[in-house]
Amino acid sequence: MTDLEEKIITTYIGQPDQEDCSTDAVPDGALSCGKKTILMPQVISMTKYLFANYRLKMYSYLNHSLRTGVLRSIIGFHFTNKVLNKESCCFPGVSFWRIDRTSFWADVDVALRLNTASGTCEWRGVLSLWCSFGDVFSCNIEELSETCDRRAEGYDPLSPFLIPYFTNKRVDEVAEDLWMQYRPEALAIPELRDPEKLAALMGLEVRYYPLYDCKGIGGIIFFADGELIVREEPQGFKAETPRTIQVKANTIVVNTNAVRQCYAAFDIFHECFHYEYHYLFFRLQEMYNSDLRRIKTVEIEIDQEKELSDPVYFMEKQATRGAYGLMLPASSTQERIIAAYNGATHCRHSGERYEIAGMRIARELDLPHFRIRARMIQLGHIEAKGALNYAEKKLIQPFAFDVEAWREEEHTFVIDRDTVSALMCDNEDFQSVMQSGRYIYADGHVVRNDPRFVKPVRDLLVLTDWANAHVDDCCLRFVRVYIQQSIGKYVFGRMYYDSDYVKQTLFYLDDLINKEHLDELDAKYKYCNDFPVYFHDAVDLIRKRNGMSLSKLAEKLSVDDRTLSRWLDDPIRYRNEDFLTTIALIFKLPDWISRLLFKRAHFQLDEDDRRHQAIAHILRVQSTDGIEKANNYLIQNHLSPLAI
Repeated sequence: MTDLEEKIITTYIGQPDQEDCSTDAVPDGALSCGKKTILMPQVISMTKYLFANYRLKMYSYLNHSLRTGVLRSIIGFHFTNKVLNKESCCFPGVSFWRIDRTSFWADVDVALRLNTASGTCEWRGVLSLWCSFGDVFSCNIEELSETCDRRAEGYDPLSPFLIPYFTNKRVDEVAEDLWMQYRPEALAIPELRDPEKLAALMGLEVRYYPLYDCKGIGGIIFFADGELIVREEPQGFKAETPRTIQVKANTIVVNTNAVRQCYAAFDIFHECFHYEYHYLFFRLQEMYNSDLRRIKTVEIEIDQEKELSDPVYFMEKQATRGAYGLMLPASSTQERIIAAYNGATHCRHSGERYEIAGMRIARELDLPHFRIRARMIQLGHIEAKGALNYAEKKLIQPFAFDVEAWREEEHTFVIDRDTVSALMCDNEDFQSVMQSGRYIYADGHVVRNDPRFVKPVRDLLVLTDWANAHVDDCCLRFVRVYIQQSIGKYVFGRMYYDSDYVKQTLFYLDDLINKEHLDELDAKYKYCNDFPVYFHDAVDLIRKRNGMSLSKLAEKLSVDDRTLSRWLDDPIRYRNEDFLTTIALIFKLPDWISRLLFKRAHFQLDEDDRRHQAIAHILRVQSTDGIEKANNYLIQNHLSPLAI
């Protein structure tokens, strides 16, 4: 890794404000310290363990049901099979459902080939297994039924590694459930949200040690007796003296080599969440503590076409969100944010209001700014991304932007001088942009070098009031890429100039810029104002700008000319997220134009629909990558690919 790469990585190392807790997929484009590989944990799945150890027990249960006539009564018709074996019975799959901290359901799909008077027919059902990790693992077959709907019964689904499939909203809910279980009054009274008290109520002890050679680990939860290597620095000696200590079961160890004791609350909450909701995973792996260095790993080369799942990362981001949910419970914190925001009056824009609100909440709760900012964003206040931003360790002016332009965690309009310099050395396009004089660095942004957007104040350059309220219109957008910092932990590292976005925007504005002598901002406004009212005309405008005939577009959509022409005039056809997204990807539309296209179709993506969320991400982040990569992203997130 070059000095330049190291500089960029270390400058922007940091946890994203929020991640999707419902997927175990490795972050798109993740690398390991600049290398095209990552370390993947070698862990066993419950599916593999179950079928390796209980398949014969399941056959025995089914055959006993056959002999006693129970099976016939469940199936409901006459058949002549005398025995069920691998020729007449198979188990196509299994789903897991959380009961509590130590127990879960394993619902095994059963497919039987049954001989009847009219021939062979197939019957499908569900074999329900109750499983629990006590002193030893227990697994009992409870019943065979035709159907089973655990979700309707209120159970949370588990991954094959027994990690809950929690949405972000569900993580917030179960975090509040922990307070309700152990200290309900803490939900309304912040002073009672003592992490050590919660740990004690859960039967956990908190200890503080400077761990040896563990700078990346903030805390560890021990499920059984274990040991740790700690370091000591005897008075008068600089050399570290490591020693081994014994740690009792049900202990949280905070690494004071990474976290000061006075700032350890978040790490303790993080481990409390692990203890309650990820115990099943650790028992399955026969792990005695969550020191992730002990998990065997294999180095995997990144392949953009191949789906990669990381169960440890899945747990870690849930526990991080869960720690926020314990520190700042969603219900009361949402009320506090709204009250503080409404109380911030006489502000220039929403970014300034969220900054005042965030500072007020930080003072009231005695918490760092970045915790409050992150929680505001997590709870749906996207405009809070313009508040409480630091560059070069200094708080920059709050700012505002079009919410649709900055929904993605990877995107940012905030950057420091050192990273600007590093990117200029690394990226010729960015270097050309900066050396042209069209853009200049000012107060944490790279902004258009124009008196409308930037002005001198004493010895500094700052954004004008208009620019400060419209950073997405006059400042460059950058992309931060995930770096694997340790097993299961992916953080924002290297930063890139978003050249594809800039190029595609200029491609669609070139005619206005060159023929009407407008600058980029005025050209964008004119393009939006002149964008056709009717969907058919909007597609024609985009198609002609790309020099593509209707026949060629029809070919790309695998339909004939007449069908496509009819579709473009038929609201039932074009008011379809897959059709609209496919059109946007064919023409590599920047997100602001794809939003215009969706508006002309009178179609809006539903933010509460997981597939719609994924499509919105594709349009914002992968608009130039093509349909195949978009479908790969959907499939990796267990969603159906685009179809028209």
